[in-house]
Amino acid sequence: MNPDLRELIAELRTDLEADQPATLVWAQIYDGASADQIPAGLPQQVRELLETTNGLRAGSFDLRGTNLLGGAQYYIELMPEFTGVADEPAEWLVFGTLSDEPLLIRRDTGSVWYMPAETTDEWFMREAFFEVAPDLDSFLAYYVFGAGYGEVGSDNDEWWGFLDEQDLTTPGDDENEDTDD
Repeated sequence: MNPDLRELIAELRTDLEADQPATLVWAQIYDGASADQIPAGLPQQVRELLETTNGLRAGSFDLRGTNLLGGAQYYIELMPEFTGVADEPAEWLVFGTLSDEPLLIRRDTGSVWYMPAETTDEWFMREAFFEVAPDLDSFLAYYVFGAGYGEVGSDNDEWWGFLDEQDLTTPGDDENEDTDD
């Protein structure tokens, strides 16, 4: 995990903890897990996330910690046939949910996939399965902790409001910060 993202997660955790218990219903960023708590065989990106936060709830997102990660794998068996996920379950890991719908990472490439809510059908009845980000860091930075949350979550909930207070809802904020002298 890149150091800037790791630092952002720590800062957001501190801000959320300062406002507890009010924030517990819609957001919680847990402390990281120790290396011996993290199951062997997980993709490196997921291991690094769990070292930074052993699970988190961020509005519509619920990214599983070490104790719940194994139980989330049942989604793989429920994936529609056209996705091919159930045919090669060892290639996929369900690392969390978006509005109770599975978020998957390809173990070989690290890319993040989901079933976009383009229709009102239940996720397992949809006919779309997309790569939403090339890697977990990009996914976290844009969709969980950035402007992309409004695209896949809600731009009218407490997490979006929190991101807005943190000045994280404007696309391109990261690029502008990098180019300032």
